[in-house]
Amino acid sequence: MVFGAVLLVRAQNPSPTESNTMMQLMMSQAPVDISSPVVVTATFDPPVVRPGELSVYRITLNATEAAIKLPAQIRVPKELTVRPTSQGQSLHAANGMIRPMTTFNHAARASRPGFYGVPAFYIEVYGKAVVVPEAQLEALEELPADHEPARRLVVETTGTNFFVGQSIGVRACLFGSRANTIEGLAQLQINGDGFVADKNFRASVETIERSNRAVATLVYQSTVKVAATGLLKLSAQAFTAGIDFGGPIVIRGQVTIPGGPARNILLDSDPLVINARPLPPGELAGFTGAVGKFSCDPPRLETNTVRLGDPVQLSVVIRGENGAGQIVPPPPPRLKSWQIFPASAGEPVPATESKPPGVAFRYTLIPVSAEIRATPAIPFSCFDPQTEKYLDLTVAAVPVTVTGEALPAEIAATLSNTELESEPAKKLSLSGLALTPGKTAGSLTPVQSRGWFPFVQLSPVIVFLGLWQFERRRRFLELHPEVVRRRRARRELRRTRRLLNRACAARDEDGFVRRAIQALQVACAPHYPAEPRALVCGEVTALLDPADRDGRGGEIVQQFFDAANAARFALTTQPGGDLFARQTELDAVLQKLEARL
Repeated sequence: MVFGAVLLVRAQNPSPTESNTMMQLMMSQAPVDISSPVVVTATFDPPVVRPGELSVYRITLNATEAAIKLPAQIRVPKELTVRPTSQGQSLHAANGMIRPMTTFNHAARASRPGFYGVPAFYIEVYGKAVVVPEAQLEALEELPADHEPARRLVVETTGTNFFVGQSIGVRACLFGSRANTIEGLAQLQINGDGFVADKNFRASVETIERSNRAVATLVYQSTVKVAATGLLKLSAQAFTAGIDFGGPIVIRGQVTIPGGPARNILLDSDPLVINARPLPPGELAGFTGAVGKFSCDPPRLETNTVRLGDPVQLSVVIRGENGAGQIVPPPPPRLKSWQIFPASAGEPVPATESKPPGVAFRYTLIPVSAEIRATPAIPFSCFDPQTEKYLDLTVAAVPVTVTGEALPAEIAATLSNTELESEPAKKLSLSGLALTPGKTAGSLTPVQSRGWFPFVQLSPVIVFLGLWQFERRRRFLELHPEVVRRRRARRELRRTRRLLNRACAARDEDGFVRRAIQALQVACAPHYPAEPRALVCGEVTALLDPADRDGRGGEIVQQFFDAANAARFALTTQPGGDLFARQTELDAVLQKLEARL
């Protein structure tokens, strides 16, 4: 009877035939066109928008992405903001060559109606200066009813709070036009630092309610795994591909797919902020990083009767909604009665009517003792994000009958100790010589003899006095909260007066009146005390001197409160006089109120 064998495999160099085949395949590839003249286009999509509406400023040129250097900031009018959002490169075959096309997207918004232009500027391509032509954008208050907004992708997830290691479902949606026209996407990718994205996407066309109308929407679904903690940004980008959807697609509803060549326009999405939290402590045995809703099917043994020393396979199926294919199999336990090899690569398991899809792992077990009655339990656990607890999914033991005579002592010892052997202890040794010199000393004088050392000895006393003074001040302010209220009121009053002066300089009447009322309320609030916004005109004038209350000061306060009430509650705009001419008198009233704080 043979209980073990050693198999030696010698690495072989690739045969000359294989090397020639690989070289021929590489030589047969079409060359990349980098010698043609560079043609640059710059456009706004759409070219006409409402103030504040998004328009995509898109720069496209026939060059490789790595050879292009854009300026850090594009000069635009102050009423127009241009912010880079994404960039990408696509390759197209033409005339026996591969021509690269690179696109840079920028989010552009105009704050006011008007006609805006991005002047021509230079960029560096292949080490040479190339001109980006001028682009025009028009902002109008009124647009036609059939106005189409900028085409963009929309990223959706099942939530915004996840744990690190959790696999989440992601949907990249492209809404169709008003005529339910859609086109496929190519080179779709999920962007974001701190995520591991799955490159496999499932495409479908669904009808989604948007802006009170049913819109045919192209949806690509995939999963991403959270690999970092903190606030992470998740976005998507892709090129339009016409009738090419990159594989099979499920269409629900009526849609229109236009023919003709694809325009290969780069589309992107707004970033979606994800809050990734670390896993809490207290993980159970067998935790390999599985985060999500998982379940473990009953294990299946290849046969329940095995001869002593013969291998037998144990199949374990782990199921989960998202990320089942990325599960790391639990490590097998180390026992003297079993020799257990780590699980092989997982095989996908399809979903059933009542169970989600999963992955199957196979462990190879060799019984070493004839007294075995069951396979060992394999510890396994996962973290459930919904309950925020670790769940025990230990693979249960399977009854087994071991037949045969006892193994020879030397073979049994070899098999049982294979898994129990630990790594050999590393021999202690001195480190090598340092490659760089260490720290240098400026003087050989002892530290205790240097002039600054007495101040170091006094530092604890200084720190104690500082803490004592801090605690003394804290107790005083705790007994006199009005001091804190007045201090905060003075600081807020100075800030509000600066905003008041800016509004006056800009001739912003609404802002001037609002800031004036805010300054009066802030200056009077600590005397009651009360929330500043709750004070009315009578409560403000009550704090003025009797002469000012019945004189010009009270009249100024009354005029500003009347103007504010008219702006908020009047049905029609009523002339309130030139309030900017009363800024000097208002400053005098505020100075007197500030002096009382």
